[in-house]
Amino acid sequence: MANDKPFTVEEQIDTMKKYVTFTKRAKMRDFLQYSGYFRASRYGKYLLSYTNIFAMKPSQDVLFALYQFDFELRKVMYEACAKAEIQIKSAIANAVSLKTGDAVFYLNQQNYTPTRSERNKFYRKKNVKFFNSFFSDIQDKEEKLRKDVLKYPELKEYRNGGKRAAMNIPSWAAFSYLEFGTIENIYMYLRSDLRKEVLLYSYSRGKYGKKITMQMDTWLNGVRTLRNICAHHSRLTGMQEAIVLPDAEDDTDILLNGEDFFSRLYALKKVMNIKDSEEMKRKLKKIIARAKVDVYQLGVLPADWEDKFDRIKYL
Repeated sequence: MANDKPFTVEEQIDTMKKYVTFTKRAKMRDFLQYSGYFRASRYGKYLLSYTNIFAMKPSQDVLFALYQFDFELRKVMYEACAKAEIQIKSAIANAVSLKTGDAVFYLNQQNYTPTRSERNKFYRKKNVKFFNSFFSDIQDKEEKLRKDVLKYPELKEYRNGGKRAAMNIPSWAAFSYLEFGTIENIYMYLRSDLRKEVLLYSYSRGKYGKKITMQMDTWLNGVRTLRNICAHHSRLTGMQEAIVLPDAEDDTDILLNGEDFFSRLYALKKVMNIKDSEEMKRKLKKIIARAKVDVYQLGVLPADWEDKFDRIKYL
């Protein structure tokens, strides 16, 4: 099988001319040695798709400015995702453990619906197959938390000789170590009454039906995919990711594209508390104001995103 051949920084500089214009190579050389060719080329390719806006191939200065803005954007959004993740972990752990009277409810198969109440036979079987793998994975992860002395020394009470050696790790402790994707799956497969209980515990609308718990699945997935982009330092501007569904309580003109960056802001506002949501908005406005690229011209956000964001109803 043929593979791509490695190429030197000087060759990388020449290749970047496909995307942006420049005459002096020194700045591009420094940029590539810092960012790496592949990452830099993703920004270049994104800018090239807006050649009609610039009326010419964009310059390297625009590339550098976009890269810096994206760096600042990822910092703001990663912080927001971290707050949302902590909040939803606490909400699930507290709400379900109190409702069931079971601190380790996440290890009890009776608290889940493996089919996810899917009517289609094919998808029911698919859901059950995934659940069996997922549930086994949770059990393995909980066991590793108890056994790995070097990585989790603070859980020594749950090991041989500890006061809780015969017990499993309670949800509020285990969830601190489980990945967001695992928490997302826990909520997705919980029984319907327990899924509603999480919303009642953490939010203030007062009444939640099955439909909104299904929408919550997409909001959590939206936050998780955003978090992963930020954590892996991937390009955030111009992203198109897993679809986010709109809340029936919101105006229909708010979420016109369920896969773009604004849809992640939508998902975050649904999941986060009011204080954190407003803080995220303030920080986002600040970095947009000092950006050396026009984020609206490049389609990062709609020009009226602030109005739309303000009209998103809290849960």
